[in-house]
Amino acid sequence: MSDFTGLVTQTLGTSRIIDNTGESWADGSWFLQLQPGSWRGVGFVLDAGDTVAGRRVAIHEYPYRDDAWAEDLGKLPRRFSVQAFMVGDDVYQQRDAMIDACEQPGPGTLVHPTLGSIECVMLEFQVTDRRERGRVVEVQFSFIIAGDVQFPSTMIATGQNVLAQAGALNMASASDLGISLAGIGNVARQATAGISQFTSMASGSMNDASRIFNCVRGLQGFYGRFGTGSRTTMQPATATVQSVLSDATKARTAVYAAAGLVNLTASLL
Repeated sequence: MSDFTGLVTQTLGTSRIIDNTGESWADGSWFLQLQPGSWRGVGFVLDAGDTVAGRRVAIHEYPYRDDAWAEDLGKLPRRFSVQAFMVGDDVYQQRDAMIDACEQPGPGTLVHPTLGSIECVMLEFQVTDRRERGRVVEVQFSFIIAGDVQFPSTMIATGQNVLAQAGALNMASASDLGISLAGIGNVARQATAGISQFTSMASGSMNDASRIFNCVRGLQGFYGRFGTGSRTTMQPATATVQSVLSDATKARTAVYAAAGLVNLTASLL
């Protein structure tokens, strides 16, 4: 505080500025509350300072409505504008140190004489040398209050996650069904193994040459050595050799078709 008082004294000179209470600034409690200004440890003397604060508001205007909707988007990041100076025989060394501090990346600590210590990010810095103000260098700062670094975060899309889980469930179900069917596959093959033998026997019986002779047995009349006239089968009285042979051919075709269908069905099991 003594260094800060000394810097102010150099600017005020020996004059004692008096307010309406009759007390000088240097003797009042207000002056004792001030803190030495600095940015990243490099000091300065405050000349004037502006603070911008408030809320972020988006104004929505609509056709044929006289009013508007002011949408609150959160608190406005505080901004600080500082007009200050550095003084002394080593003022240019102080200026160079301040320039180095202002060119460092990232947030830093601003000690505001009236607001105290604040973590800020430097937006702009300007230094001014005036001919008529020897041993004094004027500086101007623009700061914005620093916040936490916000990195993008990953989120699971609910719809895609449901589809992925459903696909995994389908694959698991298909795998389980395949394992279950593989266990009963031998049973099905064993059950259908005798079907082909049966159909072969049925088809073979249709190819027996004696069927042709047996078809005409029981017909009324004499057919030489191929058949007698005795009625040994349930043939209608109107039956002829042609009708009996035609019926036998149709029955043979039907047996072949049925045997093929049975074999195809068995192969699919």
